[in-house]
Amino acid sequence: MWARWGIVWLAVAALVGFARPGHAETETLRILRPVDLAALPLLIAEHEKLIEKAAQKAGINALTIKWSAPGKTGPLDALAAGQADFVAAEIVPFLIATEASADKMPPVRALAALAQRPYVLVTRNAAVKTIRDFKDNDRIAVPSVKNSGPAVLLEMAAAQEWGPDKYAKLDPLTVARSDEAATEAVESGKGDIASHFSRSPYSDDELADSKIHRVMDSFDIAGPHSATLLVTTTRFHDANPGLCAALLGALTEADQLIKSSPGHAAEIYVGMEKDHDIALEDLSDMIGDPDLAYSTAPAGIMRLAEFMQRIGRLKHPPASWKDVFLPEAHDLAGN
Repeated sequence: MWARWGIVWLAVAALVGFARPGHAETETLRILRPVDLAALPLLIAEHEKLIEKAAQKAGINALTIKWSAPGKTGPLDALAAGQADFVAAEIVPFLIATEASADKMPPVRALAALAQRPYVLVTRNAAVKTIRDFKDNDRIAVPSVKNSGPAVLLEMAAAQEWGPDKYAKLDPLTVARSDEAATEAVESGKGDIASHFSRSPYSDDELADSKIHRVMDSFDIAGPHSATLLVTTTRFHDANPGLCAALLGALTEADQLIKSSPGHAAEIYVGMEKDHDIALEDLSDMIGDPDLAYSTAPAGIMRLAEFMQRIGRLKHPPASWKDVFLPEAHDLAGN
């Protein structure tokens, strides 16, 4: 992981160089985002054209935004390869990328948080009530072993349950699967994957099955934390400071719309996520849940970074969350 990121960012550094002062801001913005609830503010901004409106107020006219969903290439890999200007990324991969790109051009930084939503560990194994009940033959699906949010938070849960030195106790049980594949496996009851540590709406869909139950969620372990961040490079930011400020303003406006009109936000989501199978009323309740906040202010960055240092996943964690965020975010009430 370390070597791969270092090679990618060195290669990009050789190609891009430094932004020149006075360089005109881009008229084309490329944003890579998933169509799911963890990126809802971006979906609202896209549907309502909030970024274009904010950019126009800032004197950036004729802005074209190219929206796309992640493919086989991970969002941070796409950013490193120059395939996107902004990507929605989860905290753990982001922190790994910030360290891998340190002292290289272009370093990655976050502009804002997108959502505070927990990962939920579910299982169809009736014998599993807590993580202590998992046996050697159990398998827990996570997006990526060791380097994803669910994987690291499962290690944090193990450290709290069995002691700091036992953080990796459940690692042999984890297997890497996409959320879609893991949900299908858990719901089908076929194969060896009976548990899945993931986020809404996957966990909600799984828990709708009476044979599947909740074991814990990541807020139980680490307290409230951001699920996704909006990430770019310092090179793009330095060449486009006005656009970055406009984008942050647009996200703030999107958050206000979600808070004041969760039903309308749910309708927008339904219109953009064609494959959803959640009732509109239930989706509105999920979006309006006061414990699942949509905010540009980052949460839980330092708790995760410090734990990742203790287990050797980070060598040089940030001294403050502001060290890995762009200046426009520094006035936010983050942690």
